[in-house]
Amino acid sequence: MAIIDYPSTLPAPDIGKSREQRQNFRSTDPFSGPAYSELYTEDSPVTWGVSFTCTNVLQARQFQAFLRQVINGQSFNMDILTEEGFIAHEVKFLEMPLAPEQIDIGVWRYSGVIYAMQLNQPDAEIDNDDLLTMYLQDSAIIDVAVNEYWPSL
Repeated sequence: MAIIDYPSTLPAPDIGKSREQRQNFRSTDPFSGPAYSELYTEDSPVTWGVSFTCTNVLQARQFQAFLRQVINGQSFNMDILTEEGFIAHEVKFLEMPLAPEQIDIGVWRYSGVIYAMQLNQPDAEIDNDDLLTMYLQDSAIIDVAVNEYWPSL
């Protein structure tokens, strides 16, 4: 992990950030013969288009100070909301949010692109056990909904 941490007093990336991830395998054209896939790299880098909204001048100044720490492409640790919840990633800016957009008096929006070497995911076994437990607890509700309240044709 990186030495620099994203400050907890700064805003998290706004909801609606976009994520792009490249596949790490190649597949043949299925119309030219038997289809097969081959792994060509272990890395699967991921980028997010993000924006940060600072709601007062002090927060905007603190965000600018943080940007000066990572101005030369230094990596930093940041919790990013994914499908699995908030997950720690080591990221760096590909496009620095250097030109903020003023939304209102004292409200600034900084937009940029951050990059991680891979999308971190928590241990799948723990998640699967939790999902199974939740399903078994709610199975009676599903049975009643399907068998008693399901519309008949």
